[in-house]
Amino acid sequence: MSVKYVPIGWTRSKIIYDAVIILMAAGYVAVFSYFAQRTLNPPDMPTIDIRAYGSCAFVLLSIILMIGPLARLDRRFLPLLYNRRHFGVMTCAIAALHFKAVLDWYFAFSPLSPWVALLSAEHQWSHIQGFPFIYLGLLAFMILLVLAATSHDFWLAFLG
Repeated sequence: MSVKYVPIGWTRSKIIYDAVIILMAAGYVAVFSYFAQRTLNPPDMPTIDIRAYGSCAFVLLSIILMIGPLARLDRRFLPLLYNRRHFGVMTCAIAALHFKAVLDWYFAFSPLSPWVALLSAEHQWSHIQGFPFIYLGLLAFMILLVLAATSHDFWLAFLG
């Protein structure tokens, strides 16, 4: 291979950037859980966790997608653009928590394997209530996994 593996060069700014992202995501999940438990008809705690992780991953992904245009409009967003890959890996980690929570809650006590139960559920493609959102979620998670796995400097240099 013509590309040499180099570990991540951690700088003070990258550590602060990652710490802020982690604190913001943890704060979002905590606030979401707090208010979800105090609704008129609160769901059970695993369902709250599933919704908190899923909505947090969606919000983080939306912010990631806004960073590029914002950096073109205002130079103050350039540090966010420089470290956007760290943001994406964090988003993938939170999406993985959502995925694990879904498998643990909905498919843990199935006589089938969780993967078989997940992919063989009955779906109605013509109605919104039976629409197979599971397949869309799996596709989105697979895309996030590929993006996170290839976001290291080594892969960027190797893949071009």
